[in-house]
Amino acid sequence: MADRHMSRKAIALVAALWLAGCGSASHPGTTTLMTPGTKTGGPAARTRHGAAVSMPTGPAARFRVARRTSAGPIFLTSLKGVRSGVTGKVWVWLPPQYHDPRYARMGFPVITLYTGGSGAGYNYWSDPKIIPTQADDVRLAKEGRAYPFIMVMPILQPSAREDTECSDVPGHPKMGTWMAEDVPAFIRANFRTLTSRDGWGTAGASSGAFCAIKMAADQPGTYKAAVSWGGYFEPETGLSWAEEGRLANSPDRTLQRTRPEIRLLLLAGGAPHVRTDVQAMTALTKVIRPPTVATTYVQPNGLHRTVDLRGLVPKILEFLTRNMQGPA
Repeated sequence: MADRHMSRKAIALVAALWLAGCGSASHPGTTTLMTPGTKTGGPAARTRHGAAVSMPTGPAARFRVARRTSAGPIFLTSLKGVRSGVTGKVWVWLPPQYHDPRYARMGFPVITLYTGGSGAGYNYWSDPKIIPTQADDVRLAKEGRAYPFIMVMPILQPSAREDTECSDVPGHPKMGTWMAEDVPAFIRANFRTLTSRDGWGTAGASSGAFCAIKMAADQPGTYKAAVSWGGYFEPETGLSWAEEGRLANSPDRTLQRTRPEIRLLLLAGGAPHVRTDVQAMTALTKVIRPPTVATTYVQPNGLHRTVDLRGLVPKILEFLTRNMQGPA
């Protein structure tokens, strides 16, 4: 059952059972699935505090459970981008509060997480054995140190042979458009989010860090905050690319030229033989000017490995919490 696509009727039924208390990710014996499905309620609703909440607009995507975790299920869907024409996998995790009746009319902050490596067909932020992101968020939210985030984890590139680096490289799939336009549209179509960019952030590791900073620099109307771990800020793809296009897709040039009002956290390992990460981070800070604000952190003896990233997840979530709007 967990591996089958669910119809809208099944999604509605399971969501109703969840709200009635018949299923919970914290009860290991249950077979009821917590699903992303939510009734559409128009493009936006306003809470008594005046914060605009974007209700799901549809059309509803079809999800299956990719894996069950101590923090609840992680869902998977295949997103065919209307604007880009690209089809790619997207993993989604919803915090426990999302299906809590007390939060039923509330929108949640969204963070898009980009994997490192080739990112073709996988995203290690969705695998708690590699990066326990969701469990850390549940724990930190209970401690009042982080918001309960909707986490969206798309693939990074269409195939291992096509490293487009989240850009529209001529002659290749338009991954830049897919990331910048189709993925946010998919999120708003399916989930209760916040209308303001203050409720939207992004983070990435290594090549995914390039993507996170690039998305925030290119789309400051969508994203308020971004985090880079072990990132670089000029394209390194081996694909044939005109110099003009390469420069136009360099986040360091974009930040220097446009000075968007965004908040950045730049992280790098401090071990001597990975100093290139610190050098790239330092070079970026030299071109940043207000209203862009960057915070840096060098991890003592840190390397460019996922085991080093694991220990920085709380710092990442706390930074995004300080610089984004919470559930409203």
